Amino acid sequence: MIVATAGHIDHGKTTLVRALTGIDTDRLPEEKTRGISIDIGFAHCMLEGGEVIGFVDVPGHERFVRNMLSGVYAVGHVLLVVAADDGVMPQTREHLRIVDLLGVAQGAVVITKKDRVDAARIAAVAQDALELLEGTALEGSPVFAVSAVTGDGMDALRGHLRGIAALAKPRIQDAARLTRFVVDRVFTVAGSGTVVTGTVIAGGIRAGDSLVIAPAGTQARVRKLQRHGAAVERALPGERCAINLANVEQGNVSRGDWLVAPDAAPGSDCLDVRIKVLPSEAGPLMHWTPVHLHIGAADIPARVSLRRGASIAPGQEQVAQLRLARPVHAAHGDRLILRDQSATRTLGGGVVIDPFPTNLRRAQRTAVIEALSGTEVREDLEALLSIATTGVKLEWVAHVFNLSFAAVLAIVPQGSVVVVEASGHIAFSGAEVARLRDAVAARVQRFHAERKNADGMEIVALHAEVARAIDRDVFTGVVKHFAAGAGLQLKGSRIGASAHDSTDNPRDLQLWQRLRPLLQGQGATIPSVRELAAMTGAPLQQVRDLVHRKAAHGELSKLTAERFALPATLAMLREKASQVAESVPGAHFSAAQYRDAIGTGRGLAIEILEHLDRLGATQRRGDNLRAMRETTTARALDLSPTIR
Repeated sequence: MIVATAGHIDHGKTTLVRALTGIDTDRLPEEKTRGISIDIGFAHCMLEGGEVIGFVDVPGHERFVRNMLSGVYAVGHVLLVVAADDGVMPQTREHLRIVDLLGVAQGAVVITKKDRVDAARIAAVAQDALELLEGTALEGSPVFAVSAVTGDGMDALRGHLRGIAALAKPRIQDAARLTRFVVDRVFTVAGSGTVVTGTVIAGGIRAGDSLVIAPAGTQARVRKLQRHGAAVERALPGERCAINLANVEQGNVSRGDWLVAPDAAPGSDCLDVRIKVLPSEAGPLMHWTPVHLHIGAADIPARVSLRRGASIAPGQEQVAQLRLARPVHAAHGDRLILRDQSATRTLGGGVVIDPFPTNLRRAQRTAVIEALSGTEVREDLEALLSIATTGVKLEWVAHVFNLSFAAVLAIVPQGSVVVVEASGHIAFSGAEVARLRDAVAARVQRFHAERKNADGMEIVALHAEVARAIDRDVFTGVVKHFAAGAGLQLKGSRIGASAHDSTDNPRDLQLWQRLRPLLQGQGATIPSVRELAAMTGAPLQQVRDLVHRKAAHGELSKLTAERFALPATLAMLREKASQVAESVPGAHFSAAQYRDAIGTGRGLAIEILEHLDRLGATQRRGDNLRAMRETTTARALDLSPTIR
């Protein structure tokens, strides 16, 4: 468990931590000289039961709130320190606002310097502190009056810390997510190289792990891990540790960076957030207000983007977009603090909703944000699917919630959801697939009514009319999923009704009555399209168009672009090949032997054999021989209309 101090300058935070742990958290020479904390400091103590409590001691001066913010991001418990002689002061109030905005819900008030005042003064300060906590997540927290110098009251505070440490539970949900480690300090150690300290927010870190420094994307490897000064093999969510990074220069990582899993989300310079403005603010937060964004341990200049003319009144909260001066690594649920442009005042805070907002119309964007407001990822995904007419990209969901793609795929509702793979994995709800199916089927039926002699509608045109907003490849994938069940059939670049016969019209029937006998009567000498046109006197293009459509419906088999055979003729030619194979030693026959058996020219014989190869009836053996493929005889003899 990690405990942070909070409170005004010179209220005894560092002295209190030293009394609890025996460790002086002021490490900088300037801190020693001036007697004040400038940067965050760290300490720990071992309890009787083996539990370890880590402490983050923060500076109390208003000039160093930026440093204070980098230390309290991942704490689970806060000690709000108030000096008995001074009482509640400005930074007491600001620090409390900050930890409340960060969602810290456990803590205690520690009244220090008990030895300097009487009981009445302590009671008055305690009352002021409790009133200050009203309306915050820390309302009702216990109050301890102590003297770190004399030790008076310290045992009661230690007992409180032992109690909360014993109740602390592992962050199981965070352990299931991808690794995230927020960096709050960077230094070098002679003989070891770059070392970073911070807190494991999610996942876990082991010695030897390959990680990425985000948002820059630099590769890093964990050489060694230390927790509370001792070498460990693994650090879990909620634990502070020091990491020795291999092959990383100190200048390549800094406070505010993250160490993340290789497949974690990249950086983003635009965040959809929910912001609450502090009630103490004198005026509303306006559109395009410049601010300092504090998230993790980072401090980034940003602007607040609201609907033009909108604002957020003091004490109110609203969805907004933050436009950042540089990218940051973030995930859904991350807490944030906003301070004014001069970094002298805390304006408010909030939570990240979508770290990767897409370009959508305002109404659509509002619906997506609302869908992302649930308490469980599964609930949010179901809500997203229910509103997404263009599908939900599962890789985006993984990045938003800091999950692996496999973990997201595992929570996709089974049965009713269709996942299409096209530039990612796009999921559609069953209701949306049904809507697309009905729209596609209706448009195809209208197309057939308008153009009875056409096999089907071009998918490109169908996409433009029915679902222009959906990526074309994604649309095609969804159509392939429901086509058969909807009585539709994809034919190359076209789609048509399976039952539709484009040749069932007087003109085509009349020409077919003239072509069919010619195809039947020529035996193995299958006439070409040009020869059929010459025999019938019909226009060449009309004949070519008809035989291609007959092939699409299975009444002809396409040997080449210019030669088509009836199924019965093809069966006869296959049987001839079998007879030739049986008549030669080893059952391997040449194209010349097959040519002689069917009585055609060599070129036509080769065209027929190559078609039989494609059907799986025959197969090549060497350069000049073929054999029957006995294991696929049934396939070869299947001359039903499914043959194309």
